[in-house]
Amino acid sequence: MKLQNVLTFRLSVLKAIAIALWAVCFYFAIIKEINNKTDDSLTNYAESLITDYLAGMPLPDTHNGSGNNYYIHAVSDEYAEKHSHIRYRDMDTYVTDDNKFEQTRAVTYIFKDNNDKFHELTVFTPTIDKQDLKNSIFIWLIVLFFGLLAGIIIVNIWTVSHSMRPLKRLFGWLDTYKLGKNIKPLENNTRITEFRKLNETVMRSIERNERQYEQQKLFIANASHEMQTPLAICRNRLEMLLDDEGLTEEQMAEIIKTLHTLKELTETNRSLLLLCKIDNGQFASVKPVSLKEVTAQAVNNLKPVYSRMKITVNNMCEEAPVIDMDESLAVVLMTNLVKNAFVHNIQGGEINITSDHEHIKIENTGQADKLDSDKIFERFYHSPGKKSSTGLGLAIVKAICAQYGMDVTYKFNNGKHAFEISKCKK
Repeated sequence: MKLQNVLTFRLSVLKAIAIALWAVCFYFAIIKEINNKTDDSLTNYAESLITDYLAGMPLPDTHNGSGNNYYIHAVSDEYAEKHSHIRYRDMDTYVTDDNKFEQTRAVTYIFKDNNDKFHELTVFTPTIDKQDLKNSIFIWLIVLFFGLLAGIIIVNIWTVSHSMRPLKRLFGWLDTYKLGKNIKPLENNTRITEFRKLNETVMRSIERNERQYEQQKLFIANASHEMQTPLAICRNRLEMLLDDEGLTEEQMAEIIKTLHTLKELTETNRSLLLLCKIDNGQFASVKPVSLKEVTAQAVNNLKPVYSRMKITVNNMCEEAPVIDMDESLAVVLMTNLVKNAFVHNIQGGEINITSDHEHIKIENTGQADKLDSDKIFERFYHSPGKKSSTGLGLAIVKAICAQYGMDVTYKFNNGKHAFEISKCKK
C-alpha cells in the first residue's frame, strides 16, 4: 500500500474517532444546558410555593398559564427518611387538556410545615422531548460527520500528495539510474528537512558506489590486460617443450593438461576483458545489424566444431530483429547463445532457432531439469555437469543486451531450454 494511502487512512480514522467523541460530548452538553436552565426556573418557583405555603398564603392555581404545574401532598416520616429532599428528574406526565402524555422536567421538595409534618411538593413543566432531540442531533451529526470526513480525506490526500512530491521525484530519478551509466543530475529542491537529508544520503551512497564500481572495473581491466602477455608466453614455452624429443609420454601428457588449463584461463581472461570493455562503453561504433544474418554465420562456424555430437540444427529464421549496435558485439552475442546451445546439448539432440521482427529464440535439448533462472546470467555460474566452461558466456550476453536496451529471458518448456532476445520497445 502506498504511503500516501496509509497516512490518509490513519489520519481519517483518528479524525473520525475525534469527531464521534465530540458529537457525544456535544449532545450531553446541550442536554445539560437545557436541564440547568429548566431546573433553575423550577427551583425558583418551588421555593416560592414553599414560602407561600409556610406563610399561610393561598397558592396559585395549578394551571395558571405560567407553564409550571405542581401538586403537593402530605407524606409520612418514613417516606421522608427514605427519599432525598430535593430531586430533579425527567418524567412523562398526562396532560388532561391534550389527552396525552408529555415529556416534562420536574423538581421534588420534601419539607416540614409549621406543625412538623412532612409534605412533598412536585413542580414540573413541559420540556423538549429528549428522544426527539437525540434523534435530530444524531441525524445532523451523521450528516456533519460524513461531510467533515469527506472533506478531511480530500484535504489529506491533497496535502500528503503535495508533500510527497520530492519523494516521488527521488523515486523517479532512482528508477532511471543505472550503475556506471551517465545519469541526469537530481533536481529535487525541497524545504522539507527530512527529504533534503534523504536526497543527500542517496547521492552520497550513489557516488560511493560509482567510485567503487569504477575502481573494480579498472582493476579487472588492468589485471586482465596485464595477464594476456604472461599467459601467451607460458603457452608458447609449453608448446616449444612439446617439440623436445627427449620427453616421456607422461611428461607430454602433463604439458598438454597444463596447456588446456592455460587455454581455459586465457578464455576467461578474454571474457573478463570483453565485459569490462562493454561496461565502459568502449564499443562506440553503431550501425543496423540483422540478427538473422549474424545467427546464420554463428551456426555455420560452430556446426563443424560440434559435428561429433550429431546435433540437428533447424534454423527457421525468416525475419529477425534489426538492432542498432556494434557489429562485433552482435557477433559475440549470437555466437555465445548458439555455442551455449551446442555445449549444453546432448548427443543426437537438436537446436531450433525461430524469430520475428521483435524476437529471436534459440531452443535446445539438454539436461532434463530446469536451470536456475535467477543465477543463470550471473558471472561464473556453471550449470550442473559443465564446470569446464568459463561461466561468462551468458553474463556477456546479458551485458550486451543491457547495453543496447534488449531483454534476454530463459524458459524451460517440454524438456527444452530456450533463450529469447526481445527488441526494445521505443
